[in-house]
Order: sequence, then C-alpha cells, then structure tokens
Amino acid sequence: MKRFLLLYNGPHTPPGASHEGWPEWFDKIGEALVDVGSPLVNGVALHGDGSSSNKTTSLNGFSVVQAKNQDAVLDLIADHPFVLLGSEYKVEVFEAPRK
Repeated sequence: MKRFLLLYNGPHTPPGASHEGWPEWFDKIGEALVDVGSPLVNGVALHGDGSSSNKTTSLNGFSVVQAKNQDAVLDLIADHPFVLLGSEYKVEVFEAPRK
C-alpha cells in the first residue's frame, strides 16, 4: 500500500464551522485512514529575502490515507465532505513515498 497526503484547498471556513459528515467519512474508509490530520490555521510565508507575510495558499487542512494507487485514492475521496461543499473546494492528492 502507498501513502497519500490529502490537502484540503478552498475558501477559508469560519471558526466553529461545521464538520458535518467528516466523522462518518473517516469511519467509512476504515483502515485506509492513516492520520485524520488537522485543520490548518494562522499560516505564514517565509520569502527568499528573509521577509514574511500572512499571504498563504488556501489550504484548510490535511489527512493521510493509504491505497493501492492514485486511482484508488480518487475513488476513496469521491464522496469526501469537503469536495461536496461545491466547486470552490478541492482535495489535492500527493503520493508520500516512504523512505
């Protein structure tokens, strides 16, 4: 099995936003879930000149799953609550090779 990083990308959700459907989705995928992950907040970007800013990407969180291949992950996340929020939201999938 390969491991994949799921990055939740879209408009920032307000504090206390509902995560309806998430626990059920995590339960549904069972052993494919490696790490439930976490929301991402208070981002900062460090620039090559040493300066920093709060202008970061629209990442909202992450999880780690395992699957046979990328197609299997896409099937796994087809009904993820985050992608069901609408076209402004997406889950980006990256293989995370083990050392």
